[in-house]
Amino acid sequence: MSDPIRATSASPASAGAAGPPIGLGGAFSIGIGGIVGGGIFATLGLAAAEAGGSTWISFLVGGTIALLTAYSYVRLSITFPSRGGTVTFLDRAFGRGLAAGGVSTLLVLSYVVILSLYASSFATYAVTLLPEEMRSAAQGPLMFGIIVALAAVNLVGPGLVTRTEGFFNIGKLSILGFFIVAGFVGGGIDWGRLAPSRWSGPLPIVAAGMLVFLAYEGFELISNASDRITDPRRTLPIAFFGSVAAAMTLYVLIVVVTIGYLPLPEIEASQANVLATAADAVIGRAGGALLAVGAILATASAINADYFGASKLPAMLADLDEAPALAEREVWGRHPVGLVLVMLLALACAAFLDLHALSAAASAGFLAVFAMVNVANARIADRTGSIRAIPVVGAIACAAALAALIVDLLGQPDHALEVGAIVALAAVPFAFQWAYLRLAHRSAAPR
Repeated sequence: MSDPIRATSASPASAGAAGPPIGLGGAFSIGIGGIVGGGIFATLGLAAAEAGGSTWISFLVGGTIALLTAYSYVRLSITFPSRGGTVTFLDRAFGRGLAAGGVSTLLVLSYVVILSLYASSFATYAVTLLPEEMRSAAQGPLMFGIIVALAAVNLVGPGLVTRTEGFFNIGKLSILGFFIVAGFVGGGIDWGRLAPSRWSGPLPIVAAGMLVFLAYEGFELISNASDRITDPRRTLPIAFFGSVAAAMTLYVLIVVVTIGYLPLPEIEASQANVLATAADAVIGRAGGALLAVGAILATASAINADYFGASKLPAMLADLDEAPALAEREVWGRHPVGLVLVMLLALACAAFLDLHALSAAASAGFLAVFAMVNVANARIADRTGSIRAIPVVGAIACAAALAALIVDLLGQPDHALEVGAIVALAAVPFAFQWAYLRLAHRSAAPR
């Protein structure tokens, strides 16, 4: 049996650092930029319709699970600094095979689903800037067009992705900050809508928190730059925990303003673009347009970042013999097979799944991946210097939250599509890995 924590210096996931070193400010920027993306724009309305006045608690529940998981990412990133991040951690803990390969493939598909979600949200907010008579016809072309256009950007000019991220981050955070300040200064918050009498029960609160869990998943991107982090023992804990805590604070303030200004029926009627509707109430018509621009910047940024990261994962899996070698083929120093695969799968998801199904499936996928990252850290806690109880609690929390989401969906017959999407997302990666490993071993067997 192979050593689960053996060196993998030959893999691209653990190759030497490429690019300039990253300090505390840069690492924190990666985290907050990855977290505060399209998720809050896409899922706030869904969560508020589920949890009502207790939606802010749902965001705290999701953030707490993210903080628990961030502990495992800190310890694993310090011990195994690499560009492979999650893929490297799973390989070191479980060795090459069905477990690590299946979960890593699940990570790829989770990125595909969340990319489709961001594209749907991009189109929903973008059409609000168009004349009323054009909106319905423009929704589909905008959604599919942004998926294809940003795939082309990543293929032809990946350097443009990194150069524009700072602009995207400043733009979206400035707009969200202005929305929050205007909401509190304006004095129009109806605090009664946030009172305990307006709270939902424990299960809907947790289930809503899991619908929005994808709004936190971006913190794991810090691990993909861990081989370039300066003073990692100091920098990584601050960057991981600080970015999640900052996002939690920002999200709770956004929820308070949104629910404080909009009655629940209005939130339910405008779930897909609720922040633009809230900005109309807070600032006026210009506010709705401003938030729509913020959503466009945030979702485009998130799609860019997902392409930039997800398209490299198939090549890493191929290097670990967990995907066909074709994925490693380079053209102009890039891996087009992974990029095209991610694009095609994202187009398919966007075509067949609605916003709620995409949100449920993406959150479920990342919860499952993060549960296994916590298990991985618990398994090799002696090597990572971890307090084993923390990743154990993190794994249990992720699993319990996933169960709560599924139970809540099963209790609502009109959510059969969401349950089907989650089941497919869970089954396909392991079915693929099982089939691939059987074929690989058969072709390698002596004749």
